[in-house]
Amino acid sequence: MSVETVGNPPPEANQLRAEIEKQLPDIIASFSQVLQKQFGFKDLRVGGFTIVPEAAVTDSISCDEESCSID
Repeated sequence: MSVETVGNPPPEANQLRAEIEKQLPDIIASFSQVLQKQFGFKDLRVGGFTIVPEAAVTDSISCDEESCSID
């Protein structure tokens, strides 16, 4: 699995992206487990998600069925 970078991330974003890519299968499996065990959503698995910097304003994130972007 790969992690797509959008916008103009700082240089340290490449290291973070590499770390997330290494752990992505475990991260997605964990999200799926939380959906099932904590929230009771049976027969569902997480297929993907978007990570944005904490400093980003949530109103500036837009998503459609294909992807998300920071406006």
